[in-house]
Amino acid sequence: MLKSRPARFLIGTAASLLWVSAVAEIPADLHVDRVTVYQEGAIVTRTGRVTIPAGTNRLLVQGLPAAVETKTLHVSVESQGVRLGSIDVERINEGQYASNEERELRRRIEQTSDQRAAVQDEIATAQLQLKLLDSLAANPGGGSNKGGVDGANLGAVLATISANSAAARKRVRDSTIQMRGLDRELEKLKADLAKVETHSKQSTVLRTTVEADAAVSAAVTVSYAVQNAGWHWLYEARLDTSKKRINLERQGQVQQGSGEDWDNVELTLSTALPSADVATPNVGSLFVNLQDNPSRRAFSEQRQVNAMAMPTAAPAAALQEVSLAVRRKSASVVATEYLADYRVPDRVSLLADREPRLYAIADDVFDVDLIARVIPSAGRTAHLQAIFNYQRELPLEGGQLQLYRDGAYVGEAATTAFLPGAQVSMPFGADERIRVEIHDEPSQSTERGVISKQMVKESRRRFDITSFHPTPIVVEVIDRVPVSQHADVRVDPIKDETEPTTKDAEGKAGVLLWRFDAQPQKTVSIHHGYSMQYPKDRQLTETYGEPTG
Repeated sequence: MLKSRPARFLIGTAASLLWVSAVAEIPADLHVDRVTVYQEGAIVTRTGRVTIPAGTNRLLVQGLPAAVETKTLHVSVESQGVRLGSIDVERINEGQYASNEERELRRRIEQTSDQRAAVQDEIATAQLQLKLLDSLAANPGGGSNKGGVDGANLGAVLATISANSAAARKRVRDSTIQMRGLDRELEKLKADLAKVETHSKQSTVLRTTVEADAAVSAAVTVSYAVQNAGWHWLYEARLDTSKKRINLERQGQVQQGSGEDWDNVELTLSTALPSADVATPNVGSLFVNLQDNPSRRAFSEQRQVNAMAMPTAAPAAALQEVSLAVRRKSASVVATEYLADYRVPDRVSLLADREPRLYAIADDVFDVDLIARVIPSAGRTAHLQAIFNYQRELPLEGGQLQLYRDGAYVGEAATTAFLPGAQVSMPFGADERIRVEIHDEPSQSTERGVISKQMVKESRRRFDITSFHPTPIVVEVIDRVPVSQHADVRVDPIKDETEPTTKDAEGKAGVLLWRFDAQPQKTVSIHHGYSMQYPKDRQLTETYGEPTG
């Protein structure tokens, strides 16, 4: 009975055909056609057309990498007149390294090492010859009259020694130079080998039974998962301060050392996170008990909590096309609410050399607000920030930002995920047109109380901010006051303090923010101070919360 769809078979499924011992093996020459790369790992798809005779035969696919994850193997024959049966996977011991490139590099390293050993022997021979010649030159008479060199022959002997000595020294010099060249070549060969070596002397052979109603030429597809591959985001943010606009260029950086080259393939970069176990974690019971007069250490040893945590991955979903407005040739994107697949334009080639390669994904333009942020506790520098709302449908994962301001490279910074509708803040280096002065103002420490002595300490500072921009710019000054964590410690603002625009800024206790429009060449002064009152017989301790943002 003919199937109404292409024949497919997943490894591990029970064979639908009986084994026939006398069947012909049909070689299937399949090339790598498509690759989907995840953050860790990749799915490789090989395709090719195969002529399949009528009756029961076996397809033979050779040369698959040894690191193929057999449980992920998938075979498909695009013909309704062909049915698939069992799949056999065999590891073949090659007797030599399976990768052609690795095999060639190791052969060249051995050859170069042999050449180096021969040159080293040449140096040793020449040095021995020099030692003998030096000994003869030091005693040309042989140490006695018997057998010595007479005066008539002494000149000729010395001339011979000199000529042979010069020739031997030249051999040493030439061989030493040759050794340096061989050492450089070995270093390069070993560096090239480190990029491609898998240490594998195995390859994988796949055989699958096929039954055809009639002879047919059909497309055969084999896909499988490999490791030693992955990708991550790289961003370029280019700020035009005059237009107050950012061009955000997104790129995917891909590396692979799977042991097979991907030549002229369709490349897709996926944000999906495949996992060995996507089951929802189970929560076990938590029991507590009491122990008579436990010491802290014993109690610590008795306290046990058992929990299980398993990685999760994005659920599978039907993909739908989403348009992406870009200004250059970019990747097409297929997305759902849970994942996005970015298809790199045109076919590309990736060697298994672990070298990073960059592929354009897309770019976007955002109108921004410019803010100069001053953090007096960190120094007298104003930091330029570009603020915008990420109004796009697709979230973007965190990555590394390459930052340019008015065409000049200013540095790099890590960024967190871009979420639809969220505010994004990007740093663009020091704002040299903002002058910041910090002044410590007179403060005092006093004692209060008659019976219960209280210490009162003040801290007073003044921040003078002057803008030398030709137009107004928003400035934010961020500092902090101590936050009491004890009932006997009291923190109060000083009376003449400049009222902050925001208290507990960004949800952080004690962090104050002053925000104002800095006019050209106008100085704005901010008075910041506080007093702390605490028992005189106690000592204050300080702990710092983790900075965020």
